[in-house]
Amino acid sequence: MDCNTARMLATFFGRQGSELAPEDATALGTHLASCSKCSAEVQFERTFDDRVTQAMMAVPVPAGLKAKLLDGVSTQHGNWYRQKAYYVVGMAASILIAIGGVVAWQIGTAPELTLTEIVTQADRQEQDRSGNVRKFLAERGLGFNPERQLDLNQVEFWGDGQLSGKRVPVLNFVNTARNARAKVYVVRDSDFDWKKLPQDGSSVASIYGFQVAVLRDTKRSDVAYIVVFTGAGLEMFLEDRSTASISFPKAAELNLYPSSV
Repeated sequence: MDCNTARMLATFFGRQGSELAPEDATALGTHLASCSKCSAEVQFERTFDDRVTQAMMAVPVPAGLKAKLLDGVSTQHGNWYRQKAYYVVGMAASILIAIGGVVAWQIGTAPELTLTEIVTQADRQEQDRSGNVRKFLAERGLGFNPERQLDLNQVEFWGDGQLSGKRVPVLNFVNTARNARAKVYVVRDSDFDWKKLPQDGSSVASIYGFQVAVLRDTKRSDVAYIVVFTGAGLEMFLEDRSTASISFPKAAELNLYPSSV
């Protein structure tokens, strides 16, 4: 071991000798026994440390110093926590005031709702169900052109609904006379791959007797109408075109004015 290494290890020797590995302590002892210069220097440092330690231990500790130090630390912590609490409370109060202001503004600017307006809107919807449904679909970039013409006058209400986790337009049909209901989901190719569904009104087993039919749009190949219905068949929700097929005979054909014999 050289002198530089010995002097470096000597700082961990003596009262802190346990901090050295056993082999380092043995090597340091061997070097100090053979090197008088390093031995003298280490002895001087030990003597100096001993005298400084004695002087420090001789200084009397003022009475109550520990308590004063602890009280000071406690006071500082208390001030910090109080400042933090005031800040949090202030922020919460500011947020509540802001929310209250927004709510008050909304209440102050909210339009007045009257019975007359409610009834008038209900009358408008009832008078032109078909037109309102088409307007609703048009706002979503859709028409209403199923290959089998559903009777829009049977629509009870309409809006956006959920189908397998996606929001799509939904029309709710009611045939009161037949006690039958139907939900029509208007879907696009971008919503679902619907072209693999059967189009003959087939259905899996249903507790409530639901059936499913798929109607294609006559003008758009990417749009279909998924009809989930109850009752005897889909015909209950179709437009009644029986009057359109009746042809009235002309007066001459009725022979209302027979010629004289």
